[in-house]
Amino acid sequence: MSNNNILNFAKLGKMIINDLNDVQSNTSSSSIMKRFNKDNIIKFMSNPQKNEKQLREVSRYLYNASPNYKRLILYFAYLPTFDYIVEPYGLNPAKVNIDAFKKQYQKNLDTLESMNLSHEFLKVLKVAFKEDVFYGYEHTEDDSYFIQPMNPEYCKISSIEDGVYNYAYDFSYFDKNYNKIDTFPQEFKVKYAQYKKTSKKWIELDSKNTICIKINEELEYPVPPFNTVFESIFDIEDYKRLKKAKTKLDNYMILTHEIPVNDKSGKPDDFLIDLDTAITFHNRAAQALPEEVGLITSPMKMSAIKLDKNSKDADNVAHAERDYYNAAGVSQVLFNSDKTTSVGLNKSVVTDEQVIFAVLRQLERWVNRKIKRLNKTYNFKVKFLDITVFNRNEVSDRLLKAAQFGMPVKMALGASLGLTPSSFSSMSFLENEVLSLHDKLRPLQSSHTQTTDEGGAPTKEDDNITESGQQTRDNGSNVES
Repeated sequence: MSNNNILNFAKLGKMIINDLNDVQSNTSSSSIMKRFNKDNIIKFMSNPQKNEKQLREVSRYLYNASPNYKRLILYFAYLPTFDYIVEPYGLNPAKVNIDAFKKQYQKNLDTLESMNLSHEFLKVLKVAFKEDVFYGYEHTEDDSYFIQPMNPEYCKISSIEDGVYNYAYDFSYFDKNYNKIDTFPQEFKVKYAQYKKTSKKWIELDSKNTICIKINEELEYPVPPFNTVFESIFDIEDYKRLKKAKTKLDNYMILTHEIPVNDKSGKPDDFLIDLDTAITFHNRAAQALPEEVGLITSPMKMSAIKLDKNSKDADNVAHAERDYYNAAGVSQVLFNSDKTTSVGLNKSVVTDEQVIFAVLRQLERWVNRKIKRLNKTYNFKVKFLDITVFNRNEVSDRLLKAAQFGMPVKMALGASLGLTPSSFSSMSFLENEVLSLHDKLRPLQSSHTQTTDEGGAPTKEDDNITESGQQTRDNGSNVES
């Protein structure tokens, strides 16, 4: 073959538009995989105690980068309602001074009301379920309160007091950041001076002002509670990337221009049209093609190629997401599914509620340690009710029935309706003593105040019917036309 023909073939080799490699290059990078990868995760998990900081960074990063992971964290953080009551304990009814008792009880209510527990504890749980441990410092004024989150890189659990965690702070932080010390409470200035004298950088903060909540109480060191799903998140991203590439390839087509050759001449490279003419027609055709169609001009015989997708291919993204929720230990139907029944969903939620109730016991003990300092003659304690956004109606119904039989649960019933003890007391006084609404308002008409001609049994709650019953209800099979 002549050198001229070699050059011609080289030119032909470049006349390919919309290269298939471009399809893959557009999907080879994922935002989640830019900073971490599965190899990193496996390495960190092989020694979680040594890689505490790295695992925390992975969890923070995935919280912002993965919608699946963020929804999982927020699901548990928003699950509890933080409804509570204040109970007296250790009472001798014969020796109670009613006026002093009321005064001390009201002082507890005012303190708890100013803390706005539902809002502050929601912020605590968002961090705790993401990083395992929340380190906070209280800021209290006469009529205001908030919890300042502390950087976990400079905090570590140091002791347990009255069943509640305390933590120490690394005061060497201020060696390079002393200009920030004025933004911290006065205690930090005092203990930084102490650190300078003793060179002991880890100093425990006063438990009167701190809060430390840990999700994984069985571990001495912090590990993100949902670390088991880290690898699954990367699997989901892998399959999404492959699915996107496959979708492009499934809709890709290659067209060919065949340059005619003089078969009678006996020469393998005797073209019937010159190369410039072939290039001219190649370029004209290329300009008329969409991005999804490739064009090749070649002396070899080719036919149109369509990369059809296989209809039998499994949806690996769906499988990866299923494995993700299985690894997290929660039901996928809570987030998305085309196959769901209320019975199966309710049973799954009950399991998740046990996790959050254990955290509520921690918060409960921390609050009670705090109000113990307020108790003098009489003792009071806070009790968080085991109520979530899913079981609120069920708990309210149970408490209402108990109250109808004279059980002392009226405060708990009010709490189950979203009333704090302070608002319950204040609204009762306003409605009954001030406005006398019980004398002015008539009961609303209901099944309790009027008769009805409608027959049939009352409709059951969703969690009291079988799966077949749920399907019947969804299909409307029992509805008369």
